[in-house]
Amino acid sequence: MQHLKRKKIKVISTVFSLLLGKNLYAGGFSLYTESTGYTIGNFAAGVAAEAFDASTAWYNPAGLALIHEQQAIVSGVGVLPTTILSGYSQYNYTESPPYLEQFANIQGTENALVPSVYYAKPLLPNLTVAASLTAPFGLASNWSPTSAVRYAGTYSKLLTIDASPEFGLRINDHLSLGAGLDLEYAEVTFNSILGLPNLGQPANLYDSKSDNHGDSFGVGFHTGLLFMLQENHTRFGLNYQSRIAHHFIGKSELKGRLADSPMFDNSDAIFSSNDLNSNDIQLPDIITFSGYHDLNDRWAMLGSVVYTGWSVFKNIELHNIAGATITDGLTEVDFISHEDYRNTWRAALGFNYKWNDKWMLRMGGGFDQTPTIDTQRTIRLPDGNRWALSAGAHFQPFAQWTMDVGYTYLQALKHITINKLAVLDENNSVYVNATGQAYASLVGVQINWLIDKPVVKNS
Repeated sequence: MQHLKRKKIKVISTVFSLLLGKNLYAGGFSLYTESTGYTIGNFAAGVAAEAFDASTAWYNPAGLALIHEQQAIVSGVGVLPTTILSGYSQYNYTESPPYLEQFANIQGTENALVPSVYYAKPLLPNLTVAASLTAPFGLASNWSPTSAVRYAGTYSKLLTIDASPEFGLRINDHLSLGAGLDLEYAEVTFNSILGLPNLGQPANLYDSKSDNHGDSFGVGFHTGLLFMLQENHTRFGLNYQSRIAHHFIGKSELKGRLADSPMFDNSDAIFSSNDLNSNDIQLPDIITFSGYHDLNDRWAMLGSVVYTGWSVFKNIELHNIAGATITDGLTEVDFISHEDYRNTWRAALGFNYKWNDKWMLRMGGGFDQTPTIDTQRTIRLPDGNRWALSAGAHFQPFAQWTMDVGYTYLQALKHITINKLAVLDENNSVYVNATGQAYASLVGVQINWLIDKPVVKNS
């Protein structure tokens, strides 16, 4: 049974991994807006208070108390990012002069799709249960293994899959509460090129691929409150998503001349380590405070303030990497990447306009602060503070079916800067100095099946 369960998890993670693609442009690697299709239409403004559909189970399970019909949602958010960097990299080896490479307008981004699934079912007039399958955190960047930044990083990926059973309970006319259990699977890939560019002729003679992959399982929770006033026309929501700790275990492989110690002649040589493991990595807790208010029969105003406790994300430590040096030959090595993330704030303001019984329009925007700091930002996550503008629509073509579409444009407030020295070991380090620009488009689509709605037949 344990083997079967593990196999199912791997199948699901493979599907999510294929959908998540190569690069996700978000606040750090949080997929806050991208967790649901309809939130793209107003940058997730009011998301913990609106209780619009079954996806409230993730953003504030207390809102489930306002879901009075059984429903199922399938959602997808397309991420179309662009990050362009120019600068130089410098490889340092203590026994020889530094090796310098310049680069201009290189890109390490590709499009992606972030999926999610939700289901909600009322059990009692004041009690609704639900289940969610989301990808709350994700990251992927892919710099060419022949680029000037290859020694600092090539392919990086973090994939999380969060399965959550949830409930929402209405206490009285003014208060409901809810909670959910987060069962989270995570995969990480942390690849780069190992080489000795200042010894070989040509410079890439000893370039060898270092592929490192691991996975982990963690448990957390999310819980929320919903306050309702003025016959439910005014609502305030507060949601807390807990930290989740991950300890990654996996495999490391070195392929290339450096794996052929001591001669370094065979470019197809492979050296493997099955003992790759990481430090305990904390994914942050998130506090969301949202408001929703019906201005009149057609207009509603929504807003959110989100606090993310990124300061728990200090270092990435990988132990027992398959490596090689001229002095020690083949050996398992350790690597530490100092991240030193800071806590962040996010703010969003939006409006809903009910055009008629079938159509509702959304609009909004906001600000999202990056957790990365200038002195520690790496090419694996060239992130920056950004502003956002959003627009979307809700459409109900049939009694049992609704559709939501949304678009968000993200733009960095200023040029991205990278000024990072990565120490590979006591004799080797790589320094990257770069500036660039980053922007992205998010396109969200979701379909909601209102299972309990009667089918209206034409006479």
